[in-house]
Amino acid sequence: MFLPSLKRLLPLALSAALVLSLSACTLHVEKKDKGSASSDDNSTASYGDMVVSSEEEVSSAAADTQQYGNDQVGWLTLDSDFYKWYTPGNTETCVQYAKSPYEILSLDVMDSVALSKEYDVEYDAKVAASARMLYLEKSAETENIIGITGATEKLGPYDAYQVYCQYPDDNQYLVMWFMDSPDKTKVYYVAAEFRTTEMDFFDYAKTYRMP
Repeated sequence: MFLPSLKRLLPLALSAALVLSLSACTLHVEKKDKGSASSDDNSTASYGDMVVSSEEEVSSAAADTQQYGNDQVGWLTLDSDFYKWYTPGNTETCVQYAKSPYEILSLDVMDSVALSKEYDVEYDAKVAASARMLYLEKSAETENIIGITGATEKLGPYDAYQVYCQYPDDNQYLVMWFMDSPDKTKVYYVAAEFRTTEMDFFDYAKTYRMP
């Protein structure tokens, strides 16, 4: 667990948590506002006043899989029946893909250089993960969130800081990974949301590849 080593940076981490709550893909608790798109590569779907196309971010792979993502956030190798997902309030860089309204994968990227300057600290994956963990702990004071845990884990070939928790009211897990880019200028974010009855969904995140 990596959080205790950053307790001395608590004020900074809490400030970063507020940034992360807006800059990374929107958290599980706002799922009720989400919409979904068709898995047809050439289709579009409307969410209120927004129209989203899945065409530009899906490329061919094997016959029964496709590459989902883009050159900003990275790529996942997923079944062809995944469809593009959209959460109101997400950043422009965030992309999401779902197999159901309850099994969702999210990809995003944060600018380490810009955030380091803004907060006068070396902003990296460890700080990002610790800030998100502290954000969840604060949220748990008023929401039913349990099992909030931080760990260092591999996501595929990449070293990652993992944060996970459970939302028992919805019978769901949220697992997040934060990874530094090789040049330390970016933090890549991957998240998986899934029901406790769909634990294998976790494995899709392991196909992640950085840009």
